Amino acid sequence: MDTTLIIELIIAVFIVWLFIKFIISPVLKIIIGIVIFLFLFYLLQKFFGLSIDKLLAPLGISLNLDSWILKFSWILAPIDGYINKVKDFIIFAWEKVPKPN
Repeated sequence: MDTTLIIELIIAVFIVWLFIKFIISPVLKIIIGIVIFLFLFYLLQKFFGLSIDKLLAPLGISLNLDSWILKFSWILAPIDGYINKVKDFIIFAWEKVPKPN
């Protein structure tokens, strides 16, 4: 191998590293943040009955999250099933813990 090929490889690896570090990584973090934010809204609405639409209505903002949940029910239904199984297991395990008299 000659030195020009080694220098070209080093430059190519450096450019790919910069692309991943400054473009791909922030975009993935933004997408993951949005997904986590929407999932937390879903959990608050499902288990605590908190309606974000009612909180934002006095400000004149309408997100209509109920329709979003219906549109994404194909992915939320299995997740909801897993969450309910974990919740049932925690309740079952808590009942088996010996209580002091």
